Order: sequence, then structure tokens, then C-alpha cells
Amino acid sequence: MSLSKTRIGGLLFLLLSVAYGYSATSIALFPGEETEPFSARTLPYFLAALGSGLSLFLLLFGSDGDRVEDNVGADLDWRLAAGLLVLMVAYGLALEWLGFLVATTLFLIIGFRMLGERRPGVLLAVSVPFTVGFWLLLTKALDIYLAPGQILNSFGG
Repeated sequence: MSLSKTRIGGLLFLLLSVAYGYSATSIALFPGEETEPFSARTLPYFLAALGSGLSLFLLLFGSDGDRVEDNVGADLDWRLAAGLLVLMVAYGLALEWLGFLVATTLFLIIGFRMLGERRPGVLLAVSVPFTVGFWLLLTKALDIYLAPGQILNSFGG
């Protein structure tokens, strides 16, 4: 087994998944929630386990065709990566002000545009249903409160 870009990515994603799973242990639970089958920690634990499993799959079965050479990262688009990181920080800041629905929809549309998708119909057809579906899952099925955002609160009273 040789070191390849796929395996390096898998290793980095494994480290991120394990760190995310570890940080989920610090999520505070309400009294009595420790025995509930679903709590505030359940989804983070699931995502950490899923990410770890996929990372291990990449580590074990990743291709050897993209062997790492001396110029690691020379062919990567660092401007795009930096732009996506800035977009994630902006999303975190906008979430409180715009609310989940608006901020997430804008985040997905801008992110897809940065990755090269230009067709407005595709941008809306992917980002809006995904955001609304995820919002419905969180708020209706899991009964998680998501604040509508400061801007919508100022209109509502």
C-alpha cells in the first residue's frame, strides 16, 4: 500500500471525523436525556462514525494511481479551497442573522457557483429542496428549534 492523494485525503478526513466525534461528547444534555435513544449527541456521533468509516474505506481501498511525489499539492486549486473556507466562516456568521433557511440556501448556491455550476435552475433546484428538506427533518421530525434569524425576528416584532 503506497501513499497517494486519495489516502492522504482519507487520513485527513479520518482525523477530522474522530475530532468531531470527540467534540460531540461535550454537547450538554438535559437531565434524563442520557437514557433517550435520540439526543443532541446522536446525529454528531452518527456523522463522526460515518465519516470515519468512509475514511477507513479510502485508506484501505484508495487507488495507487495518484502517487504522491515531491510536489504534494502543486496541482491543487488553493484559491478555491481558501474561498470555500471563507464561505464557511461567512455562513457561520450569517446563520445568526439570516436564519437557517436563507443562510443555508445562499451558502449552497454560492458554494456550487464557486465549484463551477452556473445554471440558475440547477442551483435553485438543488439548494432549495435540500435546505427545506433538511430544515423539515430537523424542526418537524427531530423537534429541534432553529431560530429564524435576527432579520426575520425584526420584521416579526
